[in-house]
Amino acid sequence: MDDCFITCSGKTDGAGAQIQAVLSTMLFADELDIKYVHTPFKKISYPFYFKEIGHNIDNDKSFEGKWEFFTNLGFNELAVGQMKLDKLDIVQVGHPREVKKIKNTLYVITDCHKFADRNPNLYFKLLPKFQQKYAESAEKPDLYFDQSKINVAIHIRRGDVTQEDSKRYTSNRFVLSITKGISSTLKDLGEEPVFHIYSQGDEEKFVSLVEDGTVFHLNECPFTTFHHMVSADVLVMAKSSFSCSAALFSNGIKIYLPFWHKPLKDWIIVKKNSSFNKKKFRNMIKHKNHKSYNR
Repeated sequence: MDDCFITCSGKTDGAGAQIQAVLSTMLFADELDIKYVHTPFKKISYPFYFKEIGHNIDNDKSFEGKWEFFTNLGFNELAVGQMKLDKLDIVQVGHPREVKKIKNTLYVITDCHKFADRNPNLYFKLLPKFQQKYAESAEKPDLYFDQSKINVAIHIRRGDVTQEDSKRYTSNRFVLSITKGISSTLKDLGEEPVFHIYSQGDEEKFVSLVEDGTVFHLNECPFTTFHHMVSADVLVMAKSSFSCSAALFSNGIKIYLPFWHKPLKDWIIVKKNSSFNKKKFRNMIKHKNHKSYNR
């Protein structure tokens, strides 16, 4: 419906959460058959370690613009700034169910997660569109992956996520069990993995994860981290919107740790005992030409 519109606006949290909010709104608009219009990111909170990687938070006014350009979500979309807003009824809503197909109306919502989490597999028809947007964005960081090996990106939430946060925290022991399962499966197939650990903090806090073929990327530039998570042959997701957003741009194999945002049917789900469906993982590795997933 070209005379009823929806846009995603009003969030001030992290980049991953805001990217996923926009993607969920695009999904809802497509399903309801109303016109998505794009509002650029206005306020994104900085990672807690941002000053430590050479950025002056007080003077860096382009952080939101960098994410806007980097993800390219407004590519091929009508922008709010291009609309004649004085000709529209602008309605702020808090839930997708409040959106009605009313002519000359612009709905403003912070996210459509409640719709997306009830219908995650609807994302499949929009994944090529999301991936095209991301691919069309210029100036991505160079990949440091060894393309002769299977590059496994493992996202571990730390910093603001501590052991007290039982819904978000994943222990080193749990992660190590997953990596061992991945490693044994890949080696049975004659493949050599490299495990790239993406997190925050000091390396000494991850010493239990040190094994052959493990590389740490701690407190790395978030743009570099995100691009490598998107580009990895295998992405082991944290309980995090940063992971979920990267997964929706990725052509790689996704290994999902359950939390409140729901998985797509081709994501491999990790159980509470850290096991996962190795047969499914093996078949996905064998089925796809992993060396050309995201190259």
